[in-house]
Amino acid sequence: MEQNLVEDLVVEAIKIYGVDTWYLPRTTTAKDEILNEDDLPLFDDAYMIEMYIKNVDSFEGEGDFLSKFGLEIRDSLTLTISRKVYDDEIASNSASTIKRPSEGDLIYLPLNNKYFVIQHVEHEAIFYQMGSLQTYDLKCDLFEYSGERFDTGIAELDSRFDDQNIFVDMADTTLSVEVRDSVFYIKDTLDSGDLLETPKLEGRIGEKIIFDQSHASNDGHRLRIYNTASHLSGTELAAETAVTGTAGSAGAKTSWTPTATGTFYYISTTTVGMGDSVTILPSKLTVELIDNFADNTSIEIYADTIIDFTQSNPFGEDNF
Repeated sequence: MEQNLVEDLVVEAIKIYGVDTWYLPRTTTAKDEILNEDDLPLFDDAYMIEMYIKNVDSFEGEGDFLSKFGLEIRDSLTLTISRKVYDDEIASNSASTIKRPSEGDLIYLPLNNKYFVIQHVEHEAIFYQMGSLQTYDLKCDLFEYSGERFDTGIAELDSRFDDQNIFVDMADTTLSVEVRDSVFYIKDTLDSGDLLETPKLEGRIGEKIIFDQSHASNDGHRLRIYNTASHLSGTELAAETAVTGTAGSAGAKTSWTPTATGTFYYISTTTVGMGDSVTILPSKLTVELIDNFADNTSIEIYADTIIDFTQSNPFGEDNF
């Protein structure tokens, strides 16, 4: 009876003096059984729950400082959560087999709109008051985003890192094309700017460029990709392009997926002089296999004069 009373008082106190937070359990999707880590964790659940902030004056940790990597913010804090509330609100609804707060789970603090990651769970913070344990103490550090995926269905939580895309963007680029006085005018489909008169374009190997010619002004001006500025002297890159519809009609477009670096041209096959250049750069996925400034070869050659690497055991006896 006394244990239940103390537990109810703890829950009530946290409700009164605590703050509402979002608790996001981590779901492992690509666990490395050797290193015991997951490089692609998913956060697809969120639970509104009240917690008590044990920090009085400010955040703990090293705070804000300049390091050789630039400005670093290392804030930490300790949050107290009721065991009963956790069991009722999270553990009973979560698919996880771990029925307590876990290291790696996230807590979203609306006070400063920041995520904190749980580094340690202290399960004996208040030592067996009335013979039982009523709380967990969560030692948390400021969360550093590194590609984690958020799919909780709550826009405020899922969109927090939308502007911090660390992955290679391989999305198609669609350009709206209009013709005025036998001149190509182009702007992107996001309408983020005015029409530009025959702009010089830039792309990358493997990233598709789509020229949308559905505007009625394109009638009679087919846009194609050539290796020279004139279709009379150059060669069309027909193998890399796909043409849909008739210029000037709905759905008309020319799609080009570059396969080589260099300077190419988007031009009209009916009017000489229409169009300009497209510079194709290497793919963002290209990895440089040879570094001319590295010392690997020199070190390897010199090491061969010290240790005979043809032996299976250069540090032991030859015959044993």
